[in-house]
Amino acid sequence: MVCCAALLGAIGASTAQAAATDEPVTDYRIHPLDTIYVFVLGETNLCLDCKVQASGEISYPLLGNVNVAGETAFEAQKKLRDLLAADYLVNPQIVVTVKNYRVRTVTVMGEVTKGGALVIPEEQKWSIPEAIGQAGGFTKMADLKKIKFTRNGVTKTYKFQQLLKDLNDPRKTIWLEPGDVITVPQTLF
Repeated sequence: MVCCAALLGAIGASTAQAAATDEPVTDYRIHPLDTIYVFVLGETNLCLDCKVQASGEISYPLLGNVNVAGETAFEAQKKLRDLLAADYLVNPQIVVTVKNYRVRTVTVMGEVTKGGALVIPEEQKWSIPEAIGQAGGFTKMADLKKIKFTRNGVTKTYKFQQLLKDLNDPRKTIWLEPGDVITVPQTLF
């Protein structure tokens, strides 16, 4: 496992530096296939789990289909409260939480120790070096100068050292999204 200790050390240092920067902390945004729990004080028939459909909508009693994808739990809570208060309840007290998150996977393959699909933990974001670390690091034959990254069918090539350097600047860091593919090719020498 070439560079495994260096990789993990660099990622840890970069993560700590990123945490110390002015990077804005953002709340999780609801996605299709998440499950949210809606609690309405004193209205047990309106307290329920709602699966977010592929369209981004939930089906909710009295209201029908309500789009919540792309909103934070707080924003969805306010939307549901406003809709219920408009025609159905007086001053409803509502809490919305994300109960189950959609499965977010990326694929790391090629010259890594444990290639395959990796599940990104709930409410976390990973960079390319972090995903490679989660895949067990590089093999001895890995070409660190030609890391291929594919998103939505478009492939770009990066040098691993530059990816590590970019971790120090959250604006340059490539944050992984579900479906991304990282390929570590074999070196010719």
